[in-house]
Amino acid sequence: QDAAIAAALLAPGQQVEHVVRPKRYAWLQVARGAIEVGGHTLRAGDGAALRGEGTLAIKGVEPAEVLVFDLP
Repeated sequence: QDAAIAAALLAPGQQVEHVVRPKRYAWLQVARGAIEVGGHTLRAGDGAALRGEGTLAIKGVEPAEVLVFDLP
């Protein structure tokens, strides 16, 4: 399977980015804490599917652990 997994520990206000390449999508899973992505706040247990190329900016709202699955 052509997949990759990235993990991040974020402090409040800290931001990371993930580039979604053409013809791929990303699944974002919040393991703990809270983040903001695309103007939406996601909390522990929340997930989001993201499709289409571009840069995904993930910002910590409170101390958080997040996983990004990059899939074909």
